[in-house]
Amino acid sequence: MISQQKRDMKLDQFHNTGSKMIRVAVLTTLLMLSRSFAVAAQPVIKVLQFDQKSGIIDQGENAGLRAGDIFDVNRYAGEFVYWIGRVKVIVVKPKMAGIKTLSLAENETVQPGDVLEMLQRDPEALATPEKDDEIKKNENRLVSKTLTSSQNETARSEAGRLPAEPSPSVSLEFRSGLLQPITNASQSLGLNWSLRVTDASNRVVQVIDMAHAYTRSVTLQGICHVPLSKRMALQFDLAYVPLNIKSSIDAQLLGVGMKASGSLIKIGTAVNYRIKPRVALGLGGGLFLPQVSITGSTRTVTVSDRRWGIAMEATYQFPLTAAVGLKSGLAYHLFRDNGPAIHYFTFQFGPSFKIGKN
Repeated sequence: MISQQKRDMKLDQFHNTGSKMIRVAVLTTLLMLSRSFAVAAQPVIKVLQFDQKSGIIDQGENAGLRAGDIFDVNRYAGEFVYWIGRVKVIVVKPKMAGIKTLSLAENETVQPGDVLEMLQRDPEALATPEKDDEIKKNENRLVSKTLTSSQNETARSEAGRLPAEPSPSVSLEFRSGLLQPITNASQSLGLNWSLRVTDASNRVVQVIDMAHAYTRSVTLQGICHVPLSKRMALQFDLAYVPLNIKSSIDAQLLGVGMKASGSLIKIGTAVNYRIKPRVALGLGGGLFLPQVSITGSTRTVTVSDRRWGIAMEATYQFPLTAAVGLKSGLAYHLFRDNGPAIHYFTFQFGPSFKIGKN
């Protein structure tokens, strides 16, 4: 009877022990699964920027990070993982955080792209925020400055990926400046002729050389730019140059009772290419229309010509607002004449206006 009771007690102990072992195994399995889920749920945290002993990581409050968290820093190279060091979170922002170095492996430095893995959460740092208050203030200032620098770099990087300038739009320009013939032959500006003064018997009493009657003048030009792409534009321009007559020629004309006036009109088109945000080069052609009028006591004689030519230009833009600027331009012009080719430079300066949406 006694031996039967002993056997029953041993059997109960065996069942109790087995139940405890099963419960421990289940709890252990659940703990491991919860830890696995927690690890899987934790976002990958990477170093964005690091300078000597502090830096920035790409996760913050939104990912559950708090000041005082301690992480191991690992570097992954293929199938190998290298321990780089240990860092502590000192400043937390919604989408990023500031860290400082606690320890480093020999001859190693934390680099952008290194991965942080949670080591422990420092309850003491959370419970005593007043601890090392002055140190934390300095660290906050340092990291806040680094965060601002990082955000500025990100903004600049994004600006570099997006168009650096506003979308192209039609622009109008009005410029004025100087016209300077390059050679003496070019001073004719295509009006290569002589004025012969005769008396009542049709005898030539004086010859006035009008081929060299002109000097540097003021130019007026209106320009319209139609964008072809972000850097290229098609230019249409109309230039008017009131020709200045040399004083010596003007005196000869007045001596015989005449007065001269002249002008040069250019109608052109060109393709402009912006090599820098403010600098552009242009190449095109146009129709040059020089004209001079000689007014006497009884009648007016007008001499005009039509010549095709080319123009090359370099411009520089001084922006004032998003839609208004000042533009300067140096241009070289060449067109054919019956004699030598006509060469002259113009230097102009004036306002530029963008119209339409940027």
